[in-house]
Amino acid sequence: MTPPSGRTAVAVVVAGALVVAAIGSFAGVAAQPTSTSPSAVSGGSDASSTASALAVEPAGDDAVDQAGQVRGEPDLEAYLPQPTVPTGGESTISVDLLNTGEMDIGSDLDPRVTTARSLTLEAEAEDEDDPIEVTSEDVAVGDVPTGTPTSVPIEIAVPDDAADGEYELDVTVDYHYTRTIVPNQSTNYDSSRSEELDVTVVVDDGARFAIVDADTDAQVGGTGEVNATLRNVGDETARDAVVTGSASGSGVTVGANGPPDVFVGDWEPGENRTVAFDSSVAPDFAGETYVLRSNVEYRDGDGAETTSPSSRVGVTPTPEQRFAVDGVDGSLDVGHSGDVTGTVENDGPLAVDDAVLVAESTSPGLTFSESRYALPDLEPGESSAFSLDADVTPEADAGPRQVRFTVEHGSGDRVATDESTARIEVGPGQSFALDGVDSTLEVGYSGAIDGTLTNDGPRAVDEAVLVAEPRSTRVTLGESRYALPDLEPGDSTDFSFDADVSGQADPGPRQVRFTVEYAGDDATLTDESTARIEVAPREPEFTVEADDPVVPAGETRRITFEITNQRPETLSSINAGLYADDPISPVTDEAFVDELEPGESTEIWFEVSAAGSAGVRTYPVELDFRYDDERGNDRISDVTQYPIDVSEPVDDGGGPSIGTIVLGLLVLAGLVGAAVWYRGRT
Repeated sequence: MTPPSGRTAVAVVVAGALVVAAIGSFAGVAAQPTSTSPSAVSGGSDASSTASALAVEPAGDDAVDQAGQVRGEPDLEAYLPQPTVPTGGESTISVDLLNTGEMDIGSDLDPRVTTARSLTLEAEAEDEDDPIEVTSEDVAVGDVPTGTPTSVPIEIAVPDDAADGEYELDVTVDYHYTRTIVPNQSTNYDSSRSEELDVTVVVDDGARFAIVDADTDAQVGGTGEVNATLRNVGDETARDAVVTGSASGSGVTVGANGPPDVFVGDWEPGENRTVAFDSSVAPDFAGETYVLRSNVEYRDGDGAETTSPSSRVGVTPTPEQRFAVDGVDGSLDVGHSGDVTGTVENDGPLAVDDAVLVAESTSPGLTFSESRYALPDLEPGESSAFSLDADVTPEADAGPRQVRFTVEHGSGDRVATDESTARIEVGPGQSFALDGVDSTLEVGYSGAIDGTLTNDGPRAVDEAVLVAEPRSTRVTLGESRYALPDLEPGDSTDFSFDADVSGQADPGPRQVRFTVEYAGDDATLTDESTARIEVAPREPEFTVEADDPVVPAGETRRITFEITNQRPETLSSINAGLYADDPISPVTDEAFVDELEPGESTEIWFEVSAAGSAGVRTYPVELDFRYDDERGNDRISDVTQYPIDVSEPVDDGGGPSIGTIVLGLLVLAGLVGAAVWYRGRT
């Protein structure tokens, strides 16, 4: 029960803290404490704490929200490595203080909050009627950090008539520690604590045992053996002795692969025996040292079965094997294979052999063809470069990827691991640019689709093919695949596809899909794009012109036409034909031109007759052309109509025609000539 004065002091402290908190909340000024007074009690004993200033320590979620805050406290345990003392004099025993520490905020043990500072120790018999007496004064121990136990010697006296058995000692420790550190407020909350710890002293003049040495080859996160050397420090032989072992500490198991009992037989006084227990230490083992307890079961001189008091010793497992994965880089692009490279360093503390580096992508678009890389033997501090083949799917996006690396290595009878992650960049996939896509397409005619293709990288390509696919059924390609030359990043090449446009097509824009097929590692990859082309309205191949073509009725006339090539290509083997209906009839109905270049003109002629009965008016004649285009295609043009005028017949005034007169004159001249010849003979 707390004395009235104690309750008053506690009330004053609590009230003062509440006042300070209230003032701070209204005034916006945080208290700057030098220490606070959270008390802790170990072993169920009362503890007291003092505070040098009134303060309200951040707690709960509010404390967690403060970045960089650390909160923890020492966690002390006392034990006697050799608890047995004889009767009849003074003996020195060592009280081992093991500080395992405890963290409330923060992960790893932080010595700033887990160290017990300026510790003093006082021991006395728990029961004043016990025959043992502590003869030493208070001991100034100093700082007790986590990890290796701190041994504190104390003197006890046991009279000759003391009965064998176990006697409790109360061990009181007083110390200071820092409970909370708030970096952004430059605030430390310091506390003082008094704890009562219990240890058991065994008075026994028979066989007694002490652990004089202990070590282990087990690593944190692995398995191994813990070896303990025990000595019979009594004056009696232990018969048929069996040593048992156990451990205290979260994550430590002794006897992991078998019963933790070792038969050692008869054990003489002063003799050492070393026993080995299988052990395992979990990866999340938080302390630096755990307590190994050992008991010896034996038969005494009277043949009675006896179990010795427990002996305890601190055991420090080898720290967890650590590896560092550094310099991770990748030559990865979307749609391609590449390498993920880096360096693995053995950070110790032990050498490793037969270790394996395992890579695992967290992205489904990135896979490793072989994810396990066998590492060479590595001494602590040694490193090894690695390279892993990786594939990036064409559907993946460019950008960063996370890769998880795990080093698997042997640790005792099991495989231990150490994980880390690294960030690598996946570059954009291969891309190409289409520029200047144009066409010479017209309705009903052949033409070409032309343009320029540029390799935008990031890689050089060879044996690539450009595939064109018009999105209209009225436009067809003679050959849809165009073999590209080798292209370095930034290189360009021109291309051209021959195309035909149906005569039933409508003029206007058309869409053409272009696909570049190129070799990518073990697969054929593609890059698609589209372009817009124009199909022009149909135009006649030739323009036809004639100067005032007139044929008198009943007469025949030569009509000369000038034809011009309107196609954007040279036309050859041009056969022109002329057709007419009564009363117009062609006398000469064909003409031939060897070739005409684009825009070139030439003259052709036909003889046309008009019947004598033809009326005076305009009559149509029709012309068409059969020719070869530049691709050697035999083509026939559309029919072109041209007007021919029929004029009045030539008027001779009712007399004989000029032809008749000429004929008469010729006949007359012949007769005259004959007469002259005849007269000459006679």
